[in-house]
Amino acid sequence: MLAILAGLRTWIMVMGTLIGVNQASVSGSATLNEWSPAIVTRGGNSNVLYVLWESQSCTLRDCIRLERSDNGGQSFRSVTVPPVTQVQGANEPPISQVVFANPSDGYAVEYASTGRTWRTSALFATVNGGRSWRSVEIAPHTQILDLTAASNLFYATTVQCRAKPTKCTNARLNRSPTSAAKWSDLSLPRSLKKYWLGSIAVAAYGRTVWLTTQDQTSTPYSPFLATSDNEGRSWTVRVQPDLSSVNNCWLLPVSTQVLWATCDQGNQQGDIVYSSDGGSRWEEESGGLLGQFGFGTFDPVTSSVAYLINEWHTPNLYRVTSESSTPQFAGSLPAGLFWWSLSFTNARQGVALSQGRGGGLPNLMWRTEDGGNRWTLIKP
Repeated sequence: MLAILAGLRTWIMVMGTLIGVNQASVSGSATLNEWSPAIVTRGGNSNVLYVLWESQSCTLRDCIRLERSDNGGQSFRSVTVPPVTQVQGANEPPISQVVFANPSDGYAVEYASTGRTWRTSALFATVNGGRSWRSVEIAPHTQILDLTAASNLFYATTVQCRAKPTKCTNARLNRSPTSAAKWSDLSLPRSLKKYWLGSIAVAAYGRTVWLTTQDQTSTPYSPFLATSDNEGRSWTVRVQPDLSSVNNCWLLPVSTQVLWATCDQGNQQGDIVYSSDGGSRWEEESGGLLGQFGFGTFDPVTSSVAYLINEWHTPNLYRVTSESSTPQFAGSLPAGLFWWSLSFTNARQGVALSQGRGGGLPNLMWRTEDGGNRWTLIKP
C-alpha cells in the first residue's frame, strides 16, 4: 500500500504530513475517541495485518497502540508497543514505519530527532509477532532512508550522520536475516553511490533486490534502477527513462517479474508505471487513472490484481491487472472522504484508511470483504 501525495513516500512510506498530530500534550493518555489509525502494514504475503493507532492530542508512548489481525481485518487484538522515546512537545508521531517480512518478524522505525540533541533513527525488532520488542542498531550514527523485507531477509538503505542531517554521508545498503537482527553491509552500485541525493529506495521479492535513485546534481539527471538476483551480492544498473521523477520512484514488487513503481512528479501528482519482466522494460500511461495520479492510493496485491483510488477522478475504487489493462470499477466509497491508504491481503479482503469527516483527524479505518463493493467502518 502506498499513499501518493506531493512527496509520495514521505509515508512512508509516506504519510507524515497526513498522520501528524495537531498538537502535542505534555502529559496524559489518549481517550477512546482520540484514537486515529496511522499505519497499516501486512505481515509478508499473509492475511495478517498490523495497525498502529495514535492519539491526535499527544505523542507519549501511552498514546500509541499497536494491534494485530490474523484474519485480514475482521478482528483485532492488542500487541506490545515498541519502546519508543517518550517524546514531549513534538508535532509528529514517534513511529515512521512498520515493516513485517512475515507474521512474526518485523521492525519499527522511530523518527530521528531534530531537537536540541541530534540523534539518528531508532530501530526496534520483534520475532514473535509484536508480543515483545527490543532495540537494535544497524551501525552507530545510522539514519534509515528506506526499509523493506523479502520472505527471509530485511534490507535497509542508510547513511551515516555524526552531527546534524546536513552532515550525513556514506550511503549504504544493509541486510539482515529475518530471524535475527544481524545487520551486514553490502556494496552499493558505484553510480547510485555517486549520484544519490537524500534518497535511495529499496524493494525486494524472493532473492531479487532493486534500488532506485535520481541523479539530481548533473545533466542528464538520469534515473537509475539497480537489480540484483542474488540478494544484493552483485548488480546490474540501467538508466530507465520511465522512472524519471522530481524526487524518486518507489518500487512495489508482487513477484520477481511483476513490478509497479510510483513516481513523484511534483505539483501534488505522480505517475504509476509497470514492468512484467523484472524491471528491464517499463510501460507508462500518459493519461487516465494511472497517469497524472494525484491525491490517492495504490496497492498491488498479486501479480494480476492491483487496486487504486485516484482522487483527481471520481474517488471510486478501481482494479487493474497491468498498465495496459483498462481499469475496472470495483466499488463506490463512502462519500465525502479523502482516501490515502489501501492494504489488501487478497483479491477480495482488505482495509483502507481515510481522513475523518470534514477532512480532519481522527482518521478512519474501513474494511471490505468483497473486493471493495461494500465497506464497513472499524471502530477503535
